[in-house]
Amino acid sequence: MRLGAHLSIKNGFDGALAKAVELGCDGFQMFAGNPRGWARKPLDESEYQKFMAKRAATDIWPVVVHLSYLPNPASEDDELYEKSVLTFVEDFRRANRLGADFFVFHPGKAKGASMEQAMERAAAAVNRVLEEVDGPTVLLFENQAGAGTEIAATLESLADLIGRIKHPERIGICWDTCHAYAAGYDMATEEGCATVFEGFRKYIGLEYLKLFHLNDCLGKLGSGLDRHQHIGAGEIGLAGFAWILNHAMLGRVPGILETPQENEGDDLRNLATLRSLIRKG
Repeated sequence: MRLGAHLSIKNGFDGALAKAVELGCDGFQMFAGNPRGWARKPLDESEYQKFMAKRAATDIWPVVVHLSYLPNPASEDDELYEKSVLTFVEDFRRANRLGADFFVFHPGKAKGASMEQAMERAAAAVNRVLEEVDGPTVLLFENQAGAGTEIAATLESLADLIGRIKHPERIGICWDTCHAYAAGYDMATEEGCATVFEGFRKYIGLEYLKLFHLNDCLGKLGSGLDRHQHIGAGEIGLAGFAWILNHAMLGRVPGILETPQENEGDDLRNLATLRSLIRKG
């Protein structure tokens, strides 16, 4: 499995790329702008060209861009929904101009609307984004932890969302291990993982699985608690990660860490833990 981490863009897109190389990542993930703000500073074409030129001199793959925190593409509030879609469009456009391989987003929360209405609005947002932005980047739904009114916490709901998209060839799934465990999917044992991905094959199709977010989980199984933990230090432990990493097919899907940044070297330690689980030969 090609492994990487989510990295800061405080030194620009090419700064994140340089950090990925420094850490020995195979690939990496970043935001396309301020993850906690709506405003986007205009970017000069030279910034995209510089990033792509520097990436071409490496063997980094994949490059993943993640939608920022504020958008809720399932919102029933028309003003928030429109802001969410506009930011979604802008960040997805940036990802394509960077030549990113994948763009990951959280499908959102229903809040005051029904789950069906929220699913409909999230799918409509994706269809609009795909209509407005062309390019090579594959758009990935990320499974959610199922807290409160979050949608897309189950395999069935993800399959439902995919079925509403007009261009299914341009989309896929990012499977977050922490979110899955919090939503009630047993990622901690070999037997549990085998059951989960048999369900994935049945309801969605493994061809839609494009990326893993590899995170241990602070909360109990089915708790709905979206709190990431260092690999092996949470409720999932190591057995489930080892099963995924060494699976004949799943091991070819790239994995990105989103584990806590508490001390210098945390990413290196988590990458080393994952790599130690890969059987040689």
